[in-house]
Amino acid sequence: MKSTDIALVLFMNLAFGASFISAKIGVSYFPPFLFTSMRFLIIAILLLPFLKLHQGQMFNILFISLLGGAFHFAFFYLALDNSTHISSVAILLQLGTPFATILSVIFLGEIIKWKRLLGIFLAFAGVIILIFEPTIFSDLGGIYYSLLAALSISVSLLFMKKLKKIKVFDLQVWIAWTSFIFLAIVSFIIEDNHLMIIQNASFHAWAAVIFTAIVATGIGHAGFYYLLTKYDVSRITPLTLLAPVLAITNALIITYFSIFEGFDETITLKILLGGSLTLIGVAIVMIREKENEVVSTV
Repeated sequence: MKSTDIALVLFMNLAFGASFISAKIGVSYFPPFLFTSMRFLIIAILLLPFLKLHQGQMFNILFISLLGGAFHFAFFYLALDNSTHISSVAILLQLGTPFATILSVIFLGEIIKWKRLLGIFLAFAGVIILIFEPTIFSDLGGIYYSLLAALSISVSLLFMKKLKKIKVFDLQVWIAWTSFIFLAIVSFIIEDNHLMIIQNASFHAWAAVIFTAIVATGIGHAGFYYLLTKYDVSRITPLTLLAPVLAITNALIITYFSIFEGFDETITLKILLGGSLTLIGVAIVMIREKENEVVSTV
């Protein structure tokens, strides 16, 4: 890999890792669905020139947009809103890859070798250890939403396999518009005081929205898809496992120096062991066999 691409990998992971922090800050100011819908509105406007119909593929595109966009990110932000610790959310979201592998075996008849089965076992063993860590157990709501976020993106991957000749931003713009409309409606129904919250939002609140939308998408996703045009998926996707490590590190720094209220990150032996097992297991699943699907991340 060229030095410029290695640098891009680093910036990409920094963007993904920082997006966890900005998202956590964002949901401390805005209700989760309102925050998510505004994030997608920014992306939708920026990508508007790419919006067009794709004959014979719109059902799959809209289904992917709902599951991989609206549902995935809604559950992700609900997880952050219901969690004291970022570490559990950052690690559990990586289960999208093992989930996708299991679903491919069940619904697509794919055959996986024992080493990938070992990876899946290690990933879920790590999750079990995390769940029984007292500091994580208190965030059961966050665990529940994190697992739903991972499951929703994994189901969308099955439908991504059916897409033909759809470019990155052609899909992203549909995800953005579909997710914005869906989440804005949900926010209007179940959340209150939208106008007052928006009018009284601080600089930090708006910075979190803009940063999450532009940096995570503009640097994170764009960089990820650019690298996929040059290298095998099996070589690139394991490199994204640096993102949750950076997210947890950032959260620990913010907690230690009391930079921002709402962060109370701690690391225990069980969190280290469970997190390490999960990330190692996910890495094994990613590396062992070349995959054809594109994995979407935060």
